[in-house]
Amino acid sequence: MDGMGFLIALASLILVIVALNKSSKLEVRIAQLKLQVGQLADEIARTRPTPVAPAPEPPPAPVAQIAPEPIAAPEIVTPPPEPAKPPHDMEQALASRWFVWIGAIAIAIGGLLFVKYAYDNGLISDALQVALGLLAGAVLVAAGEFVRRKSTVTAEANYVPAALSAAGLVTAFGSVFAAYALYELIAPTTAFAGLALIAVAALALSRLQGPLIAALGLIGSYATPALIPSEQPSAWNFFPYLLIILIASFAVLRGRNWWWLAYAGIAGSAAWAALWIWGGQFSNADILPIGLFAHALGLVAFYGLRAAPPAIGLVGLGVEAFLLMALVQASNHDDLALVLFFANMAGLIFIAWRNEKISWATGVASLLSFLVLMLWSDVAIHGVAMDERGLWSSVPGVAAQRFLDIMLASALVFTLAGCFGALWQARPRYWGLAGGLSPMLFIGGAWARVDVLFSPELWALIAAVFAGLLLGAAWLGRARHDEPEANLASGFLSIGAALILLFSLDRMLDDVWLTLGIAGLALGFALLAGRMRVNLQGPIAASLGSLAALRLFVSRELWTEDRSLPWGQHWPLYGYGVPVILFLLASKVLKAAGHIRSAITLEGVSLGLVISLVALELRVLISGGITYDEPQFLEMSAHILTWAGAAYGLMHRQQLFSSFIATWGARVLLLASGAAIVLLSLVALNPVVTEAPVPGNMVFNALLLAYLAPVLLIGLIARKLEVLGWQALKPIAGFLALLLAFVYVTLETKRVFQGHILVAHSETVAESYAYSVVWLAFALALFIAGLRFSRQYIRYAGLGVIVLVILKVFLWDMSSLEGLYRIASFIGLGLCLVGVGWLYQRFVQRKV
Repeated sequence: MDGMGFLIALASLILVIVALNKSSKLEVRIAQLKLQVGQLADEIARTRPTPVAPAPEPPPAPVAQIAPEPIAAPEIVTPPPEPAKPPHDMEQALASRWFVWIGAIAIAIGGLLFVKYAYDNGLISDALQVALGLLAGAVLVAAGEFVRRKSTVTAEANYVPAALSAAGLVTAFGSVFAAYALYELIAPTTAFAGLALIAVAALALSRLQGPLIAALGLIGSYATPALIPSEQPSAWNFFPYLLIILIASFAVLRGRNWWWLAYAGIAGSAAWAALWIWGGQFSNADILPIGLFAHALGLVAFYGLRAAPPAIGLVGLGVEAFLLMALVQASNHDDLALVLFFANMAGLIFIAWRNEKISWATGVASLLSFLVLMLWSDVAIHGVAMDERGLWSSVPGVAAQRFLDIMLASALVFTLAGCFGALWQARPRYWGLAGGLSPMLFIGGAWARVDVLFSPELWALIAAVFAGLLLGAAWLGRARHDEPEANLASGFLSIGAALILLFSLDRMLDDVWLTLGIAGLALGFALLAGRMRVNLQGPIAASLGSLAALRLFVSRELWTEDRSLPWGQHWPLYGYGVPVILFLLASKVLKAAGHIRSAITLEGVSLGLVISLVALELRVLISGGITYDEPQFLEMSAHILTWAGAAYGLMHRQQLFSSFIATWGARVLLLASGAAIVLLSLVALNPVVTEAPVPGNMVFNALLLAYLAPVLLIGLIARKLEVLGWQALKPIAGFLALLLAFVYVTLETKRVFQGHILVAHSETVAESYAYSVVWLAFALALFIAGLRFSRQYIRYAGLGVIVLVILKVFLWDMSSLEGLYRIASFIGLGLCLVGVGWLYQRFVQRKV
């Protein structure tokens, strides 16, 4: 088969397709006309008036009465039903869509196979084969456009024109590529230009024939550089080509909603640019063309289509920033690359200023700039070292000074942009966030990499200046603080100021002095909250107070004996005492300003610090130092008394001024002290269990502090349990007080007979007898106290102790005691029981 026969067969096939298309369109049009005629007949039938039966004449009314005029009922108009949609016709779908696509694919494959067949068999010359292929492609495209123009507009889409044109474009594309790759008839430059021209023509044709042609043109455009690579690639030649394709894609979208084409164009351009940068052929000479292309891509994507979804423009801006970041990194932070990158960041700020819907772009620009600069490899060398500066050492690199200058300049630009936006923008929230975030990012990042370039005092001064800028902007915006967004923006600025001031304090102060500085900063922000009425300044003050308390609780000051501090080991008197005073003042200021939760937080922190202060002083006074290994019996007893006393103080305060901190602080302290009494004083640290020496003399000793003193506190606390809503726990408190008192008299008796070291068993007969005497006296005292105060539960407690004494006398003394001790035990018990009976008859039964 020669080339002329192929053309005849191809022309015949085109005529058949055109005829089939015409007949199919006529059938579809006839069916639509029939449907419209039927719908018109239905509407005429519905609008025809319905005959109404005449109403009967009303009976004659009396002369004296006047019949009211009848009220006409409103006419109810029923809207005509919507015409039913024609059912989906599978036959029509096959004939008008799928068969058309299959036919187009077959034509394209046939054209390509003809070129290959002719090449393999040498039927015609190479040049003639390429010419016939190009001619066939042009004929198919012309046929597709002819069918489109002759087709009538219908509700159903017409796929024949696009199918014919697509087959023609593929044939032409393959012919040009064959002329270059198979026959070597044309130079690479000519082939590249020919393929690019076909692809751009396809994009232009798609405005007439639909999105299929657009997709085909875009694929061809981005496939051309891969099909015909250049032996000496030039960025100045390649990236203008990519820009032309991108502009052509967006031009096609004028008046069209094929938004996928925009995303595909951006993705294709980004992929080729990334491949150029990371594919091994990048050099610093390519910085300018790639950078200009990235800027052009962002501008085309953001401003190229007015009616496009905003996401297209944002994706374009994101790709622009990504390419410029990659360019900076690949060029090792070349000056020109940095200029191009920061021009992009300035453009983001400008766009955010003009469009309030994307005001968040300022914060994104700040974060991206920080990331790009922190990845600068030639700034400093970090490594592990063992010297006077600690375990981390940094050595400045060749770019250290440039890095520092750019970081400080970036900090200033983004901070000022955020402050101005917070003051003047209608939606200032994100501007305040960017302004507050930037100083800590850039100044902290610069210090982390090149801290040795400035002295600590200079770093602190720079940070303080930026904090002043942020707080000044928040102060200037106080007239708008009634607006929620403006108030939030000033809050973000205040957070940034707090962070950078913490950085400044950390450069200047160490150890407990840094903690005191943070506590003072908490009071400062509390005072600002009272003046500026910024909602976030109260939580900032509470957070700073919590940070100071956390440092005191867990930092190294608590676990070392720093003799260089004023007052030596007693440094908690000011290390804890000064923050307590500052936090209480801040709490009062915050309450007056309406920051109730923050005030409660500082109250709770101050309460914890007071208890810790007392505990540390007790530890120093009793154990000899803060770092003593473990709390012993006397120290733990003092701590328990402190907790219980603080709980009672909070309960008394709760009676005067209701407070969340007072309620829950008292509850926590009561639970802690109760658990410590049961688990430590009565069990784990009990001198009988540990057999450790009891500090003190025979009367004033640790037993008095551990067992008798808590009895008095428990009695006072039990009278106020209603304040906490724990009145049901009064019996438990009474039982615990009785148990402690009983243990005290027992252990004190042991102390008299055994000395400093106590053991569980009785060492002498006199000691065993003494327990019976002491217990009887204790029981009698309880019974008399119950009579005196008319408290039945106290009398029951005394009777319970008497029962215990009875059991001891009959079960223990009878077998263990001898002689006069046994006789005295029984006689004493008997007299006591008789006396109790007399007292009961004399004072209890008489009242009844």
